[in-house]
Amino acid sequence: MRGVIVYPKQYFIYLLNIIITGSIILLLSACSHRTAQAPIPKQESVTKLPKGKAPLLNYLEKTDKKLANNSAFYPLPQPTDAFAARLFLIDNATTSLDVQYYIYKDDRIGKVFTAHLLLAAQRGVKVRILIDDMITSGKDEEWEKLALHPNIELRLFNPNRLRTSFRNIALLLDVNRLGRRMHNKALVADGSAAIIGGRNIGNVYFASSKETLFIDYDVLVTGKVIPDIYKAFDIYWNSKESVPSKEIFLYNDPKAYLAAKKDLEDELKAFSKSSIGKAIIKSDFNQKIAKKKLKLIVAKRTDLYYDHPSKVNTSEEDNSTHISSQISEDLKHVENDLVIISPYFIPSDRMMARLKILRESDVEVTVITNSLASTDVFLVYGGYKGYIKALVEMGVKLYEVKPHSFKKFFKTKKWANHRTLSLHTKMMILDNNRMGIGSANMDPRSDKLNTEIFMIVSSEKLAKEQRERLAEAVSLKNLYKLSWGEHPKVFDEDVTRYGPIWHTIEEGKETIYYSPPHTGFWKKIGTNISSFLPIKGYL
Repeated sequence: MRGVIVYPKQYFIYLLNIIITGSIILLLSACSHRTAQAPIPKQESVTKLPKGKAPLLNYLEKTDKKLANNSAFYPLPQPTDAFAARLFLIDNATTSLDVQYYIYKDDRIGKVFTAHLLLAAQRGVKVRILIDDMITSGKDEEWEKLALHPNIELRLFNPNRLRTSFRNIALLLDVNRLGRRMHNKALVADGSAAIIGGRNIGNVYFASSKETLFIDYDVLVTGKVIPDIYKAFDIYWNSKESVPSKEIFLYNDPKAYLAAKKDLEDELKAFSKSSIGKAIIKSDFNQKIAKKKLKLIVAKRTDLYYDHPSKVNTSEEDNSTHISSQISEDLKHVENDLVIISPYFIPSDRMMARLKILRESDVEVTVITNSLASTDVFLVYGGYKGYIKALVEMGVKLYEVKPHSFKKFFKTKKWANHRTLSLHTKMMILDNNRMGIGSANMDPRSDKLNTEIFMIVSSEKLAKEQRERLAEAVSLKNLYKLSWGEHPKVFDEDVTRYGPIWHTIEEGKETIYYSPPHTGFWKKIGTNISSFLPIKGYL
């Protein structure tokens, strides 16, 4: 938790803090607070399409085979390429930009992203920004300055109506509503190209943080599936859960926009001189775009799944608004092997049953998730650790990411000055001919509480490319492989203890750990305590 921004995975730590301080805040009834404006009629709108072919498609025409009535994809595993691709779509849009994110930070990356959106609005592009309200705490003034531009419209998903003094109390008292969030991540330009994947907008997602780099994955998409993506955005945009910012914020200083514009222009200049800014300008993506040599991979079929926005206001058991049942159908057709990559892995009973069926059918199952040392939310690890025994005993190959892994992949990158790595990729590879890509984690929160977007892409080439990357990355130098077995006796104890065992290679030698490696004492204690709390459904 940073500042007053709350990530649902950290929700219960946050609630404890609120409970402790809540009574004090309530006593300060004289504290000033801002009252939002009365509800105003909300105008429905849809994605504005260009007349004829969008100019940006002139750079995205090269494909490995004829596009026909299919979709085409360009993978974006590198953070520099991923940000460059986003700026390319923004800078080359001529009619519309639809922006949908769960986390949209007000840090360097966030400001540069916003600056490019503002430049697009200034040249006449209609910009619609839909953000989850969980991340706006303390940032109302910054957001309202941006939304003053006539070509920018901002809406908040599932907003907290109290904006300052009593915001946290409202969160505590209305947890069933405000604890359920829009986790979707999408950027659509001119209704012609989109980026879908796991990255939010912020420093940690695009190698601009000195502390942590999130390992993530997106795809740039064109073709047949694009109307499905922008229609999904329209459904969210026009839903009752999405509230115009003018109804939430107070707009009382039109001149503030000019000051914000100047600040963003200064940020652009500084960013262009930074190591990460230079790396993005010289990125492989930008080099290929400049030469019109960017080649997309055509998929024979693409299925787009997304939760209905009303999921946050309906029963957790009402699967009519959920995508989990659709994804489960895809898993039923796996014949040979399945790879699941999820930063937060707490499988449901239904998922455990499906994995057991797959293993009984001799399907090879590999799961890659965060270690306790690499995760950004230890509570989730507390929920996951109870599944380790069942997973490894049914024959699942279970790996955890090491916090200082993949050094050889970054040693030549001048921008790679981060201290640790954390897995943030949400992906499935099915039978080496299909890939699942999107925002959904394999946990109860994605399954029951938050809204998500996910694609199943039928492409042997795309799946093969990712398997080759994995084959290089899945090494005990980079990962811990888990097993279950007898632990060494301590102080001549009589009882034989069994538990998870972490296997890895350190300094060229095989190394075994009997407790989560490279993790501090208090983090281990907190994780053990949390594993006994009745909070799994909220993680």
